[in-house]
Amino acid sequence: MVQTVYTNYWQSRFGRVRKEHGSYKSEEEAIEGIKAWWELHKENHSNVQYIRTNTGALEIIYGDERYVYRIEKRTIDGTLPTRSYRLKKSGEINSLRSKYLLDEDSFLFDELAEPFRDRLILAMADSKKARSFIYDRDGRPIHELGLTVKINSSRALSY
Repeated sequence: MVQTVYTNYWQSRFGRVRKEHGSYKSEEEAIEGIKAWWELHKENHSNVQYIRTNTGALEIIYGDERYVYRIEKRTIDGTLPTRSYRLKKSGEINSLRSKYLLDEDSFLFDELAEPFRDRLILAMADSKKARSFIYDRDGRPIHELGLTVKINSSRALSY
């Protein structure tokens, strides 16, 4: 099944970095995904500009022009990733916490409060992707499950 989707990318024009955030059924939903990400990270951007490019992409400039979100319309063959999930049972959670040696300041997706889980699902548009990270108590990704990384002082992952 071929369908049209709107994919969010975060771009750094300075370092030519481009990260895909998720794909959505509508451009409006993609914008809401960006806003959910900002909300999770307690980012307040007052001077946001929405600029349509010649190719039809929507660029969202939220600080200086070096960093932008870009929403591109594209077609995919298949369906979008699922956003639904069932919470893991306490035994499953305890097993995973032991497996990944999580401390008291690190949380699995299933341990987060429902409002954080809701925003993460909206921001990432994929429950499997949302479950693949370890989070801080405010629902911000620290690092991917299974990766050993050096965590900066804020503990939050740049996603």
